[in-house]
Amino acid sequence: MFAHGTSRVLVACPDARPPAYQAVIALARASLLQRFETSFYYKGDGPLAALARRFAPERYRRWQRILGRRHNAEIPSGRVRSDWGYDLALQIENRLAARRAAPRREVARWRTRRFDLRIARALAHQGPGAAFLFSDVGSQYSLPLCRTLGVPSILSMVHGDVREEQEILRIEAETSPDFFPIYLGDGSLDREELNWLHERRLRDIELADRILVPSEHIAGRLAAHGTPRSKIDVIPYAADVRRFQPDPSKQHDGRCTFLFAGGITQRKGIKYLLEAWRKVRRPGWRLQLLGALPRDPGPLAAYLNDVEHLGRVGHAEMPAKMAAADVFVFPSLFEGSAVVTYEALACGLPSIVTPNAGSVVRDDVDGFLVPPRDVDALATRMEQLGANPDLRAAQAEAARARAMEFNWSRYHRAVVDAVRTTCAPEKTPVRGVGTSWN
Repeated sequence: MFAHGTSRVLVACPDARPPAYQAVIALARASLLQRFETSFYYKGDGPLAALARRFAPERYRRWQRILGRRHNAEIPSGRVRSDWGYDLALQIENRLAARRAAPRREVARWRTRRFDLRIARALAHQGPGAAFLFSDVGSQYSLPLCRTLGVPSILSMVHGDVREEQEILRIEAETSPDFFPIYLGDGSLDREELNWLHERRLRDIELADRILVPSEHIAGRLAAHGTPRSKIDVIPYAADVRRFQPDPSKQHDGRCTFLFAGGITQRKGIKYLLEAWRKVRRPGWRLQLLGALPRDPGPLAAYLNDVEHLGRVGHAEMPAKMAAADVFVFPSLFEGSAVVTYEALACGLPSIVTPNAGSVVRDDVDGFLVPPRDVDALATRMEQLGANPDLRAAQAEAARARAMEFNWSRYHRAVVDAVRTTCAPEKTPVRGVGTSWN
């Protein structure tokens, strides 16, 4: 479909998630990148930046820290096409109160369809050799057009299987009605909107020629629902092992700091962690929650005096905060593959996670796997690691070694291999599925 060294892959992802930027870097290094379609992307210094640096240096430095998350020096800026409208629509959505669900829903759908249509037009005009699309990008226009044009399509799923989430929502609504309102924290749990999104994601799975998932857990769920296993590649994510490193001065003793990092929401299993903590806490042990609380903490308020809330931490501070802890705990109910779990391993933290977290933790090697919602199992493993400094030390060493296996270079190679396999000359794409995208 394309020769080695030809820039022919169109990549589309409307946000700055690390797997998307790293996929673009991988394809650029392999001389396979045609264009990267995204939302706002900071292309580095220019005339406006020079003026800001000269006349408002303090403000410029603050903005640099923020804008730096939308920039990577290894991404060729000339191949990036930004869409400011996507970010503007997100801001409008965030300003619409929950009581105005209908207009917020319409803005979200307009934003999603608009980006999809933009990608379809790029496919028609650019004629790429392949399309590499992230979740929620192309189900209405782009992926059907790929089939019509015979363009091989690769879907990178950044979330779990939606049928699993539907079951999780049902169980949580029945068994944890007190915590269910903060399933997404401050995010509005609009069931009508979520059903619309789930339908798009199911179409993604059906239409894509190849599906990249970050964990065996997700691959198993897809296969159980009928997706051919030959269509699925498992490509775990990674951590920046140069930024996230163990604290060399750490002493493993009778004290123990457990760390949770991420959105403090029920989707991350926060209720079950707090209940487990009440079972195991003791003098010299502490549980830190790193992340933003919901504006209305609701049922969380009864637990907050028992924990240390670190709040939202800046990107630059995150490695030190994480390395200072002793054990990472992340009992999530629904993920793709949380990058924070790789970062914890890179910092040498034994990790207690659920299979749903999409982590590469090996049970009883780098930490422990516990079933979701199992408070007793979670408490048992927390007590086991907290009370046994030697076990913590051994698993800490194994955790760092495990993280070194899952660096971004490994991810780069796997992404390029998946693209080349999908676009091999002997692979004949499915044709003939029409769409009204224009």
